[in-house]
Amino acid sequence: MSINPPRLSTPWYASMNNVEVPNFEASIQGQLTSRYTLYDNNKEAIAPILMFGLERGFITKEQVTAAIGEQSQFVQISAVSQLITEQCWKPFIKSISDLMNTHSDAIRTLIIDAVSDAPAPLNVDSLLNVYDAILKNREDMTNLSLSVATSDMCLGDFNTDTFAARLTFSDAYLTEFDLSKLALENRLQNTFYQLINAVMPYQFECSTLEINEHFNSWLTDEIFDEHQATLIGEYIFARNGSYDTDELCNDLELDDEARNAVDDYGVDGVYDIWCMNKLEQEVIKKSDASNQEIQQSLQTLANKSPELKPLQAVFDYLITNIKKRQFPFEIGSDVDVSEQLIYSYGRPEESMVIEEATERYYCQGEEAALNLRFQDEHLEEFFENFAISNCMVSLMMAVLELRH
Repeated sequence: MSINPPRLSTPWYASMNNVEVPNFEASIQGQLTSRYTLYDNNKEAIAPILMFGLERGFITKEQVTAAIGEQSQFVQISAVSQLITEQCWKPFIKSISDLMNTHSDAIRTLIIDAVSDAPAPLNVDSLLNVYDAILKNREDMTNLSLSVATSDMCLGDFNTDTFAARLTFSDAYLTEFDLSKLALENRLQNTFYQLINAVMPYQFECSTLEINEHFNSWLTDEIFDEHQATLIGEYIFARNGSYDTDELCNDLELDDEARNAVDDYGVDGVYDIWCMNKLEQEVIKKSDASNQEIQQSLQTLANKSPELKPLQAVFDYLITNIKKRQFPFEIGSDVDVSEQLIYSYGRPEESMVIEEATERYYCQGEEAALNLRFQDEHLEEFFENFAISNCMVSLMMAVLELRH
């Protein structure tokens, strides 16, 4: 994750000229008033940052009181802006950067130690080269900055001119766990399903299964009922995807309403959804395991295959150090993150969902963003969890790449 210093300079200060700043006789937000639209519209974003700084000890009540006491309103608001950017934001991003780097360095050391005597092709250099490249690519996916949204950020008209600690994404990404590479190793493949299920909730990507449920369920909810969809799916699957529409309707004895729906919508979409639902049931069955069960599986597998020892070591580290899942963000754009960041299991039936999500994203021409909620407790724990799980994901992908 790229964590940038604040981008709040002259335009922000100038826009806040001649405004009133908070005092401690009432809530901070209630005292932020202005005839300047930009500042007035962002009162709800400014107040929590000041309160956060006070709670964390980054600023003091005396500092805020002194800023408010300035006679010049321009000097007042500049002083408050300095408190936000220099006294609150910079210490905060340093603290989370230090936490994330500490975990990243510790995990890299674990990988080196675990693979030091592993057989080819999983020697130290080969694994670290692939792991480092994947990790860097994943870190470059996200960017956290304190900024005012401009129109060229493409976050949607409603979000333009909003001030926030904003998480944005550098492009659209597909994180593909190609588990077909483990097709002949059933236990290891199942363990990878379990690892994905355990780790990905701490990341930003949305699974193809969730996207299918969110965007495609209308076809089976509103047009074809569940029973009809199941019959159609099983019929086409039994014929390896080859079918004649009239024969399908006759063989399944579809009623007139269903036949009209087939004429209007076809059955390919229904079949794609059926395949995804079938995959979802398979994933649920394979990934249903506790962390302790995953740990035991990795230990057994690593005893037989030393090249898996890094996975075992890093997962041990993860379950020891990961905290309760946090998500201290709110939507900061018109585009949902699920349309920009996706992960898949490398299965052919997922291609439809990925293509549709990609098309939606590029047709909209807008970017996803998440705004940090400073009111939430345990903000730092989210970034710790993100760093640890990001390293684990990168290692999983590196192992898959090298085993192939």
